[in-house]
Amino acid sequence: MELNYEEYRIKKNFINMLLRKGKKTNSENIFKNILINLKKITKQKPNFILIKSIKNLLPKLKAISIPNKKKNKKKKKDAYFLMFLNENKQIKKSISWLLLNSNLKNIVNEIIQTSKNKSKTINTKKQYYKDIKKLKFNIRF
Repeated sequence: MELNYEEYRIKKNFINMLLRKGKKTNSENIFKNILINLKKITKQKPNFILIKSIKNLLPKLKAISIPNKKKNKKKKKDAYFLMFLNENKQIKKSISWLLLNSNLKNIVNEIIQTSKNKSKTINTKKQYYKDIKKLKFNIRF
């Protein structure tokens, strides 16, 4: 089965995020088992479901704080700048959210629910954007 560049990049990042104690073969086996279980449960292409769930989670923005260095003045809040994330960082962030909100036993169900926009990880993404929105008065352009 030939993977296009996007599928290859997602697979590589997913395996690297699963990496434990330098055992890449173990993380590759876990990834293969995830794909096999996705195929069994949904009876669709597992790559399609995985890509769809990751695309549903892609964050576009990141708020970077710049601390206020003036000491003797009134305490001012830190200034924030919005930064667009490149595609590789977006994929890494969405995979880390997936792994954060599930353990290896229920990650298949989490991926399926995320592809349908009905999971804890989608709520994490919404909370992420709410936190950015709270900073709107401190954002500099």
